[in-house]
Amino acid sequence: MYHNPVLLKESVDGLNIKEDGVYVDVTFGGGGHSKEILKRLGAEGKLFAFDQDEDAQANALGDPRFTLIAENFRYIAQFLKFYGIRKVDGILADYGVSSHQFDKRKEDSLPDSPQVLICA
Repeated sequence: MYHNPVLLKESVDGLNIKEDGVYVDVTFGGGGHSKEILKRLGAEGKLFAFDQDEDAQANALGDPRFTLIAENFRYIAQFLKFYGIRKVDGILADYGVSSHQFDKRKEDSLPDSPQVLICA
């Protein structure tokens, strides 16, 4: 289970959502920010989200205004071009660490195996 985003309202407020705008969430994760963006978009708005994590992809939102791209966001230009998007009105990037990542790491490790955490 993913965490609830910290500063959700403040983060999305900062995008100044236009009802017919095009937005990108480059760190989809549990979809918390994307859900809030979709609440503020009108019928003509679009939201693209990126996440290469299979767990995150399982959280895809069933909304016709939403497209989840199962790739690293470094390919943002190529995918937006593919979808015919020439400009976006806002990009959200939550670079914080999700507790889900630590919980998942714990589940995937063997009991008594050494744990390594590398921070850059």
